[in-house]
Amino acid sequence: MANFIIEYSAIMLCLLLRTEAIESACSFTVHLSQILHNEGFHRNITYEIVFDSDEVNDWIKHDCLIALDQTLPAGVYANPDELSDFRRSNKLNAIPKNRINVELPAEQSDESSVYIINMVSEDKVNLWLPVHSRYHQAVRGGGYARNRIGPPKIYLRCPDLNLDACGSKITPFVTFLCNGGREKCGWKEITYTMTTDSLIWDVPVGNLDHYYFVAAGDSWCHRCRIPVSIESAPRIQNQKQQGKETVITRHYLCSYIN
Repeated sequence: MANFIIEYSAIMLCLLLRTEAIESACSFTVHLSQILHNEGFHRNITYEIVFDSDEVNDWIKHDCLIALDQTLPAGVYANPDELSDFRRSNKLNAIPKNRINVELPAEQSDESSVYIINMVSEDKVNLWLPVHSRYHQAVRGGGYARNRIGPPKIYLRCPDLNLDACGSKITPFVTFLCNGGREKCGWKEITYTMTTDSLIWDVPVGNLDHYYFVAAGDSWCHRCRIPVSIESAPRIQNQKQQGKETVITRHYLCSYIN
């Protein structure tokens, strides 16, 4: 009986020490900030991910991969061809999650997602993503269309079992590309603290109130060009017959408008 009590106490002590060790090894926090740079229809999003940890958690910086799953609204997209060029030149490892048609306007598009994958080699990881705005249909009064880009999901994948010990095991549906290839791996989503607000991108929209004015002006300009071609033809032909190379053209205001 005495031996049983001793063995039981030893087992419970080992379990307690292991639990404390796991909690200590998983006692890290993550902070994320994202910023939208540049102006116009072609911009960049930058991300700064900071791991607040101590020496016990150095395993994060040993062969771990980090992945951001960034959802983009219908009015914003990442160009697949551009991302492919960046991957080939090792400038950026970003992979579209679904098919993206870059020609469609915002009203005919859906949300899209992009994976951004990189190694974790220190306490701070900096990532970026080039994004583009779609054209929006004109509305009465014009103005701006607002695109709101929310924070991404953050995933980690490490070669050891530390992530499994930090909480619930990796769920089967959190599975996507390992590191840009065709092979798929299991990733664990981690919680973090957002230090910046959601990104706001206001895109100018055409004014339907100007439609008839522009259409009338365009029609008038096309009519202005008709006598130019008719009248210029015989004069050019006469000059060629006389051995002259100069071509006389008439300039109309509509030529400058278009």
